[in-house]
Amino acid sequence: MNLRHIPANIKNSSFPLTRINPQHVEGIQKGIPLFDGVGIKDIAFITKRFETLNLFRGCNLGCSHCLKDAKPLKNSTILFEDLVRFLDGFKALNERLGFNVFQGNKYVNIIDDSNPSDIPIRGKSRNHSVNEALKIIYEKINLPSIFVTSGWNSASKYSQQSSEELAGMIEKNPDFVKSVEVSINPFSGIMEKSREALRENNQSRSEFFRNVYTDRMANALKVFLKLFGTGKASIIYRHAPDYKGNELVGESETRRLYEEIYSKLEKMTGSVLENIPYLRPENLTSFDKSHLIESSGRGRRFFPQGRNLKEQQELIDEALELEMMSPDERSKELLDCAVKCVDIDGKVYATMPASKVEYISAPIELTVPTNIRLNYENKSAVPPVFSDI
Repeated sequence: MNLRHIPANIKNSSFPLTRINPQHVEGIQKGIPLFDGVGIKDIAFITKRFETLNLFRGCNLGCSHCLKDAKPLKNSTILFEDLVRFLDGFKALNERLGFNVFQGNKYVNIIDDSNPSDIPIRGKSRNHSVNEALKIIYEKINLPSIFVTSGWNSASKYSQQSSEELAGMIEKNPDFVKSVEVSINPFSGIMEKSREALRENNQSRSEFFRNVYTDRMANALKVFLKLFGTGKASIIYRHAPDYKGNELVGESETRRLYEEIYSKLEKMTGSVLENIPYLRPENLTSFDKSHLIESSGRGRRFFPQGRNLKEQQELIDEALELEMMSPDERSKELLDCAVKCVDIDGKVYATMPASKVEYISAPIELTVPTNIRLNYENKSAVPPVFSDI
């Protein structure tokens, strides 16, 4: 196919590279370091429903309901030069093709599961900030990022300053980010320590850790306060179902926890909160099933035994169905239905929701590895991205 003769309806469509016969453009990626050893069909696979470009792996929050990256508690990051290689590689490909291969995608996540606002991205000669990453992602592939945080230690000068700089950068450049999402839930490792102290009848220690957490989250809301006012920030709010044994992590307790956070935020910010109705407890804590944690991994223990078996069986059935498909059938199923994740080592994963059951929790997902690996400089071993099974 002569690239000048690619029809406009393809160039302007969603996921345009998947609408072209790969044999007609194979080789156009030649000479771009990112795609060394990667065929155009695999590149097209990545671009359809591309969701996550992992900049971080691992998490130090120790949440009691979480399976993904729960251990080790150490964070690792992409090599900044590999981020640049990814972005420059796709930018060069776009220029050669005459269209943006990511067209049709609305945003990109920068984490699969982590807490990155106060973590520098390692580079060969120096560390880099999240600000730098969000800026070049938007400038080079025209996708805004979704940024998630669970707060940070405000006593850390670096953590507080980098988070404030991030908020300021987004205020000045709102197009760089689709949304800042602040995660508030009673499962944080800090709150787990508070509950442990309560079980040991150590009230003062329990209150100490609870105050650490509520101070932390009130500070995070304050830093991103202007973004809540413009609709660029939102809250991810999670709780366990109200079953026996969940009294300290259920709906009512989680509502009380947020009310404490909001009260501290009011003292920090004063009357300005009157202009941000979204953050008011009576508006935010209108609970429905979407606020429930996943009944998977370590989160299963918060659900009655047997209630989540249908969901787990659906994932198992889905995995077996994929295994029984021919390679071509499997590839097409994942191309059309799965969202794609590129990990910090260039490996590509595909994630499919278990969509055939009536959930009793937040939807759980099946994540499978593919044979695709982009040519990152970092070839170090990285734990695989977890599935919810």
